[in-house]
Amino acid sequence: MSCRECYFVDVSCKNIDNLIERVKPAVMEMCVPSEYDIKVYKNVYACCGVGGIGVIIEVTGPEEKIRAADLKAVSKVVEICEKEGLEHHTLEALEII
Repeated sequence: MSCRECYFVDVSCKNIDNLIERVKPAVMEMCVPSEYDIKVYKNVYACCGVGGIGVIIEVTGPEEKIRAADLKAVSKVVEICEKEGLEHHTLEALEII
């Protein structure tokens, strides 16, 4: 299983919800092998008293191709963010658990 977080600057919960609703079907169409499950969901975080919103990308499946499946999902998130003008301030490194 892998996990990666993407944090946003000045983005509303509604914008994140819309982003997730656009990413989910796009991820399903990416020809990821059937033994992998990709989940994209909202994460609310706080750092030094400042709250914000992020997106978590979680990939479950055999370890040998988790990185490739994660990269496909992350690229789709970034692509949609660029089209929608949503500014992300950091994309965490892939963490395989």
